[in-house]
Amino acid sequence: MRNTMLGLLVLLPAVLAAQGTPMKMDHGAMPMPAPISQHVQDQIAAAKKAAAELDTPEKARAAGYRPRFGDVPLQGEHWTNPVLVLKGTFDIDHPPMLMFAPVGGEQKLLGVAYAYSVRTGDPMPDGFDGAAMWHEHPALSLPGAKLVMTHVWFVDSPNGVFAHDNPTLAFMERGIGYPPAGWLDASTTRKLALTLQLAQRPSAGASRAISGPRNDSLVAVFAHQRDEVDAMVPQLEAARKAGNRAAYQAVAVKIGGRADEIMATVKQVPTDPAARALLSKLIDEALGDHDHH
Repeated sequence: MRNTMLGLLVLLPAVLAAQGTPMKMDHGAMPMPAPISQHVQDQIAAAKKAAAELDTPEKARAAGYRPRFGDVPLQGEHWTNPVLVLKGTFDIDHPPMLMFAPVGGEQKLLGVAYAYSVRTGDPMPDGFDGAAMWHEHPALSLPGAKLVMTHVWFVDSPNGVFAHDNPTLAFMERGIGYPPAGWLDASTTRKLALTLQLAQRPSAGASRAISGPRNDSLVAVFAHQRDEVDAMVPQLEAARKAGNRAAYQAVAVKIGGRADEIMATVKQVPTDPAARALLSKLIDEALGDHDHH
């Protein structure tokens, strides 16, 4: 069991961040990062430059990264280099994690994450001059250590370049437009985006979010839930294109309202009780509230 936890820890929790009841979903209201100085802008540019050498799954694999946990809603598929995670020292030129997502039929690099296992009591890494939104993953930390992480998004992110979640990924992956400014509040946007990605079919070559024996009847329920969401997406996009705010809001709320139901289903898919408990714990941590520093 310890080896399993170590493997998950090193590869990070991003885990299919797909579900949880109960949980708080208002990540759209989390604190905005501090003003970005010129030095931080230079560091972000350096991160992009470093990642440019790893911008395809083939390049990432050759450099020692491996995909884990499938396409995590609002975060993408995390490709992790365990050696860099365990190094524990911030290094702008060597991001421990790469975040890919299927866009237009291809896996696109949409950001990176700096994630490190550091000793309990040690301060957060000093990268990005305090502007980064570092958070911890206590459920995945080794004894005497803590796992700390910040994202760096290379695509538009409504909550800032260092945000934990990025709802734009859901719309990019489906090839539909982002909600027009002012049409939805942050919480509704996040629930809509989360459901859109939960219902998205896995792309070819993606890692699996759930491994091991699965409950076939619940897999069938999950498939039906996906179909129901898919059927509403054309209505959502039609309302956006028509400029019909009221219709868009109505469909968005209806779609977003399915998030908890779908997540509850996914939590029960593993047949092994220990696997279910571990999956539930990881999901709650991935999507629950985080300590930001």
